[in-house]
Amino acid sequence: MTTIVATASQVKEGELLAVKVENQKVILSRIDGKVYAVENKCPHLGMPLAKGKVCDRVVTCRWHGASFDLTTGENVKWVDSFVGIPLPEWSHQALSIGKSAQGLKTFAVTEQGDEVSIG
Repeated sequence: MTTIVATASQVKEGELLAVKVENQKVILSRIDGKVYAVENKCPHLGMPLAKGKVCDRVVTCRWHGASFDLTTGENVKWVDSFVGIPLPEWSHQALSIGKSAQGLKTFAVTEQGDEVSIG
């Protein structure tokens, strides 16, 4: 079952759009013309990714610097900062509080006409 979550014009290139699908928080982004969807929750501490920065198809969590590829959900970089302030490498392990790097859950997206659907 697919659920319409946005209009095509709402999902802008290199930007994030937060939506909710059946109690699941999701972010949408258009990368190279195609719409992708990943969970809106950093696996480090569960903070929302929707306010993160997007650069070259990667979203970076504004809280602790973990980065994820929006097209695959793959973890690119694990925690390395605190609210955008880079921390020395020796502190990264402590900041990760024992959690290993993890990727994001991804969702199948269909764009038909002006409708963007997940599912």
